[in-house]
Amino acid sequence: MEVRERLIEAARELFARDGFDAASVRDITAQANANLGAITYHFGSKEALYHAVIERFATPLADQLAAISAEPRPPLERLATAMWTFMDHIWQHPEMPRLILRELASDRPLPEPVARVIRRNMESFSRMVAEGQADGTIRPGEPHLMAMSIAGQPMFLALAGRAIRQAIGTDPGDPAIRKLIAEHVIGNMKAALGNTPSVAPAGQPAGSMNSTLDRKP
Repeated sequence: MEVRERLIEAARELFARDGFDAASVRDITAQANANLGAITYHFGSKEALYHAVIERFATPLADQLAAISAEPRPPLERLATAMWTFMDHIWQHPEMPRLILRELASDRPLPEPVARVIRRNMESFSRMVAEGQADGTIRPGEPHLMAMSIAGQPMFLALAGRAIRQAIGTDPGDPAIRKLIAEHVIGNMKAALGNTPSVAPAGQPAGSMNSTLDRKP
């Protein structure tokens, strides 16, 4: 493997594990079996290497989601395919959710590659939502907020993989479990977005809060 590729692979692991600030040039080059000046030579800076890592795993997904969003199929079908693609990509690149979460939790400005990928993915999801609203198959709502909601569940499940494995005894690395998770997430998405009238309990208007907190003594 070429030095440049070794640096990207080493940086991807260390940035995900330690974060941008804590992952040192010395550690990255040592893991990549490269000299200390290799990052400057091949990328110009540690930050440019970080951007290259993000581009490597995130841009192909953004391209796939954009292509799916433009297909001439019903919006909910495209959204289901997009969610499968999104989850499969996360499982193939487990460092991706950790890197994105670190950036979202950080006080430093969002790196442009991260902002660009998030923007592209949200545009793809919100486009499909808006088209479903236009043809009446998806309920009313703000498309970007709905897109963020449906994209958030697979990200959370990916981040919680270790806890799920240790606390519940379910291994998200098992292909059968992954299939079950994907079907569950897509089923929830369709139920949440589908434009079907809610059925209210007798005597209660649809859409009202059914909670004891709302009942007066």
